[in-house]
Amino acid sequence: MTPQSIRVIAGILLAEICSMAGFSTFAATLVEFSRLWGLSSTGAGWISSAYFMGYVLAVPVLVGLTDRIDSRKIYVAGSGLGVIGGIGFAYFATDMTSAMFFRALSGMSLAGTYMPGLRILTERLSTKTRLRVVPYYTAAFGVGVSLSFLMSGWIEQAFDWHIVFITGGLFSVAAVVLLWIGTAGIPISDPIQARRSNRHPLDLRPVFANRDALAYILAYSGHCWELFALRAWLPAFLLFAWNQSQTGDPGTVLTRWSTLIVLIGVPASIIGAAVASQHGRRRLIKKIAIASVVLGILAGLSGTMPFWICVTVLFAYNFAVTADSGALTTGALAASLPGEQGATLAVHSILGFIGGVIGPLAVGLGLDMEGGITTINAWYLGFLFMAAGSGVAALAILILEGHAGEASLLRRE
Repeated sequence: MTPQSIRVIAGILLAEICSMAGFSTFAATLVEFSRLWGLSSTGAGWISSAYFMGYVLAVPVLVGLTDRIDSRKIYVAGSGLGVIGGIGFAYFATDMTSAMFFRALSGMSLAGTYMPGLRILTERLSTKTRLRVVPYYTAAFGVGVSLSFLMSGWIEQAFDWHIVFITGGLFSVAAVVLLWIGTAGIPISDPIQARRSNRHPLDLRPVFANRDALAYILAYSGHCWELFALRAWLPAFLLFAWNQSQTGDPGTVLTRWSTLIVLIGVPASIIGAAVASQHGRRRLIKKIAIASVVLGILAGLSGTMPFWICVTVLFAYNFAVTADSGALTTGALAASLPGEQGATLAVHSILGFIGGVIGPLAVGLGLDMEGGITTINAWYLGFLFMAAGSGVAALAILILEGHAGEASLLRRE
């Protein structure tokens, strides 16, 4: 690997981590906002889901256009939305509606940085290196989320929630700086393929005819349903579990555990992608999905057990939830047709983050159906709704695997 390739990879991975600083700000402060604004679990779920709604609304344009223009310009625009979303929330969010608006802006920011960042990375690497680096990129997403939990919890304890959101917004500026340092003077390896295509950059229909890619995309939707629901409600569930077996104020203990639990997803994603490349992606995804359903049910049951048992089960659950992350994105990218990489990533993101909208909201509805975040029956139902995402992922692979041959995908790799 050349020094230029190392600089590109390091710069973009660090930029991605910085761009994720605002991701967990609401999850880490959810309990505080429930108290301040009298939010129900459903209301909190709507605010959590608004982030992904903003992502879904923006991603067709911001990611689809990467087939035609320099993705770095889109990244800068997305980062600007991150600054507005974070600082705007700190100064102007006063209720559920205004909070949803600014979280949606932050979600639009992610649409302009996450998949465009992957495009920036892969365009500047050799063909041999591109697919190998994708699992590390998706793993860096988990690093950013976990550090966002840690930073948000620490800042809230030291200052207040306003500073949490301001800091999250300002880290978007650091992301842009790192991106330009990493890519300065390094040209795109190959011409942007869409320039040789007559397809409109916002015409995503051809992707739905590519069943190789669609199998991974639909499974990714179920994956995001479960993954983002777990991240949205993790601190609240840990607080519930703490109160069942511990006494006293937990302070930053819960955000530290949230950080570590989310962080286990980094090696899980990398290991899962490596195993999948050797033994078949679809086979691995089905096995992981089944394991996630089982562990999700066990996680809900662990809320009244000793706190250390609950934390242990959550570690295992998040490992399973994230183990297929790299395999799903690598599979979709490898299955994309010439001139359709940006469109494939756009559809991958749209359907994936629609799952991200549904998951946190479904858990919030389940919690309210059984009495809210202070009752164990509510958490039983909430985790059942959460684990349903892996059920969707398994069904997507089972239904489409007869139509999409693994051999054709491997030939592309």
